Amino acid sequence: MIIDAHAHMDVFLARGWNDPPEKVIACMDRAGIDIAVVSTYVNYPGPKRNAMEELYHGCCSYPGRLIPFLRLNPRFTEETEAAIDLAVTKYGYRGIKLHPTSYSMHPFTEPTLKILRKAAQYDIPVLFHCSDENLTLPLQIGEAAEQCPQTKIILAHMGGFRHGADAIRVCKRYPNVFMDTCEFCFSEGIRHAVEELGPQRILFGTDLPTDNPQLEIQKVKNAQLGAEAEEMVFFKNAAALLKLDGREYNGI
Repeated sequence: MIIDAHAHMDVFLARGWNDPPEKVIACMDRAGIDIAVVSTYVNYPGPKRNAMEELYHGCCSYPGRLIPFLRLNPRFTEETEAAIDLAVTKYGYRGIKLHPTSYSMHPFTEPTLKILRKAAQYDIPVLFHCSDENLTLPLQIGEAAEQCPQTKIILAHMGGFRHGADAIRVCKRYPNVFMDTCEFCFSEGIRHAVEELGPQRILFGTDLPTDNPQLEIQKVKNAQLGAEAEEMVFFKNAAALLKLDGREYNGI
């Protein structure tokens, strides 16, 4: 069983993006991925007014395989809070995606904190792009985690090439913070994170269909975590965080 906690699905030809549901599913099937958490490449509100509905309907095309996360632009404060209500209560979204470089705002600013607090009300996680770019550094996101201790936060990419140690520090300091393995290059680093934090804080991710999911899977396997820890990373942690019960993922 494999749950990919970090994938994408979006069609917006004006920006050169053409990753419809069938392409994502084919990519998952080739790699042996059972379920994927998907978000758009565009922020909401943004250039696609129907982004929320389009992602939802795409997920409905493959029941049990795709879980939608709402990618937001915090600068639209009133719209984003209303969007979260609609996404969760009407469309069954299970989380939020934030990419601070795309809207040029620090992750600990008040508009972002409002989103984090709203996510806590619904008990859904917030996935932050967390890498080497300014505005996405682990210590910056850690400041947001400190102000929103009830919000479950995922540091994507394990902090990037240069900031993995900081990502581990943030996770150690704040028990509401997790990280995903998406695009992290070193199996040794994955093993080190598991040793430092315990396997329950690490989620598997691929960034498919833009990245090679087979390679992402092999990096985790090469970390030689042991069968129990590997199961936690590959699917048990994500299932718990997303509140998936056995009926939703067993037997897929």
